[in-house]
Amino acid sequence: MLNRVVVAVDGTPASWQALKVATRLIGSGGVLAVADVKDLMAMYQATATSNYTRSQGLDVSQYVREWEKHAEEVEAEVTRRLENFEGRFEWRVVDSDDQQGGPAAALSTFAVEWHADAIVVGRHQGSTILEGVFGSFPRWLVMHSSLPIMVVPL
Repeated sequence: MLNRVVVAVDGTPASWQALKVATRLIGSGGVLAVADVKDLMAMYQATATSNYTRSQGLDVSQYVREWEKHAEEVEAEVTRRLENFEGRFEWRVVDSDDQQGGPAAALSTFAVEWHADAIVVGRHQGSTILEGVFGSFPRWLVMHSSLPIMVVPL
């Protein structure tokens, strides 16, 4: 059993599966950091590709408000799903910046600074074309993080 585990949760089915697996890895007295990585670029790409407009009418503050609204919904769902969890958990928002590796690097940095034993993430479920262009969050972690990474399939 592990004492400190970081799990990335963003509301996707893969992230809920990762949360479920992560709860099984925590020993008694352990703590789970449930982290939502604040990645506004991913939100921009999602809205731009879903409405074909490149989202030119939205300013950054609108993206921030939308992201925060979604994060509040995810946090509420995490709390609901973990109401019977025997360990402790902490909700964390991890800010992504323009560093090499983007959101995955931000999560890895947070996990190291938080003194995590491991990171748990859901397997990428998106477009293989987009993954080839922008990279894969789990792949970056596996290739670059100094911590053990568990990639959970859906």
